[in-house]
Amino acid sequence: MIYWNGCSFVQGAENEFQHQFPTLVGKHFHSDWWRNSKVGGSNDRIWRTTMDDMIRKPADLVIIVWSGINRFEYLTKENIWRSAVWINHAFNRYTLEMHPRSEIHFHPDMTLDQWNAIQGMGTKVRSMRSNIIESMNYMISIKYFLEAKGIPYLFYNMSDGQIKWARKTLNDEKQEGANIVWKTEHMKEKDYYAELPFLNEIAFYDMCKKAKVPFGPKDHPLEEGNRLMAERIIKDIYKHGYDKIITK
Repeated sequence: MIYWNGCSFVQGAENEFQHQFPTLVGKHFHSDWWRNSKVGGSNDRIWRTTMDDMIRKPADLVIIVWSGINRFEYLTKENIWRSAVWINHAFNRYTLEMHPRSEIHFHPDMTLDQWNAIQGMGTKVRSMRSNIIESMNYMISIKYFLEAKGIPYLFYNMSDGQIKWARKTLNDEKQEGANIVWKTEHMKEKDYYAELPFLNEIAFYDMCKKAKVPFGPKDHPLEEGNRLMAERIIKDIYKHGYDKIITK
């Protein structure tokens, strides 16, 4: 059994079911699979649901395509998990500050006060400097969680579009603040990339852009791009010998 998690790219947005790369990989290995990806899904959601799912229903192999670092989720008073999805996302590549025109989707169930709170969180509180650290900590956390559970895994990145501008900030000196402020030792860029070597590989979106495959109106790779990703994952499964544990 293969378990998949990620965002709309894993969900197969803008593609028929038979052309989505999780379907192609499952068919190639004649393997059962299930998917808990979500359109607009964030890395904190991937962290939450993968841990929850693999405690309750462990799979033979976990495959995750990690999402954008600036996405997040929140739990409503009705106990509904909602994704904070950007309908307009822009930032200054030098300061990493969010542009005033950046906007999070106004869900029909939201009040204006709730949207203002989420919009303020996304543009003024959760900076790219903190988002990249949180996302990488989620990745490391799931890595060691799966290893502790004895569950093999493959990690990929959805896009390098935000990470490539923020990664150098991992080397910035950080401080702790309470009644006083003090310097603290912390992981740097080389430490994170040593823990997460898959981040040195080309991301799914970037791979498809480089290959100049067709994209849909909502900027998702279509059939050709999904086939490229399926071939890449199939190759990795054979390389690690995971075919022996997922093939019926």
